[in-house]
Amino acid sequence: MKSTAIANSNTALVKYWGKYDEKLILPMNGSISMTVDKLNTTTTVEFSSDYKNDLVELNGKKAEGKESERVIEHIDMIRKISKLDEKAKVASKNNFLTAAGLASSASGFAALTIAACSAAGLELDKKELSIIARQGSGSSCRSIFGGYVEWLAAKTSEKSYAKQIADENYFDIRDIAVVVEAAKRKHGTRESMQASVRTCPLYDARLSAVEKNLKIVRKAVLDKDFTSLGKTAEFDSLLMHAIALTTTPTILNWSAGTISVMHAVQDWRAEGIECYYTIDTGAHVHILSLPENCREIIKRVKLIGSVIDVIENKPGKGAETINKHLF
Repeated sequence: MKSTAIANSNTALVKYWGKYDEKLILPMNGSISMTVDKLNTTTTVEFSSDYKNDLVELNGKKAEGKESERVIEHIDMIRKISKLDEKAKVASKNNFLTAAGLASSASGFAALTIAACSAAGLELDKKELSIIARQGSGSSCRSIFGGYVEWLAAKTSEKSYAKQIADENYFDIRDIAVVVEAAKRKHGTRESMQASVRTCPLYDARLSAVEKNLKIVRKAVLDKDFTSLGKTAEFDSLLMHAIALTTTPTILNWSAGTISVMHAVQDWRAEGIECYYTIDTGAHVHILSLPENCREIIKRVKLIGSVIDVIENKPGKGAETINKHLF
């Protein structure tokens, strides 16, 4: 009744922003991401009659409040599916910043889903696991798979799941995660999305552009067309942040460091070093590049004063169980 899983984070190339159904986490639009290989979460889940209450530990500390509630709610869903009554102990550990816009919830709920379903004795395929993971954190459904992944938008739970476009060995591009100095986010992603759907006057316009972006990026992956992929990912990122900036109240997660990296990428591109940026829900920046330009870009990024850390990612594997438990 104990199992451990590891799941990688993913970087959205075409982003989702807003939900058709908040409880089931059904997105207003589809999205495409690249699962990365260096940012991951390891989670151990044990069901036992010895536990009188559910216990949740995140990064070595007892989880409280909403953090704990979200994990237990997800475990409750898996208990219901597997017809288990036992309480659970959950220990989870990230190897990167949590709640900072680097998709820690994506890797977190993917690892939780795989570990809990395995511990509960469920034998499910990746589509089914993706549907379960989605209900904990939308983007986690994409981290079930490796490589390049598309999450389908739908108005029913059984039709909204992730599927792999190409595996991690198909198209070698690099995602350079640039961690910059930034204040803690003032608004959670869920609350921000809700506010955007309610108040942003540009929201519908962005939705109408997403289908075209999905088509371009899907084809770019299959054709190994880095230029088309990078241009569209950068444009889609700016579209999403235009929604955030024109939401009431304004959602501004960028810092001075964010802007510095954005300007630098544009300057390097003008010099002939092909690279593009994409930013999720925090201040940190992902720079997309081809392998041959990666070393030069990292060298230059490290010279930007507000940069704290630089992590080079290749396309990574999907979530899987491992034998080394956290407890």
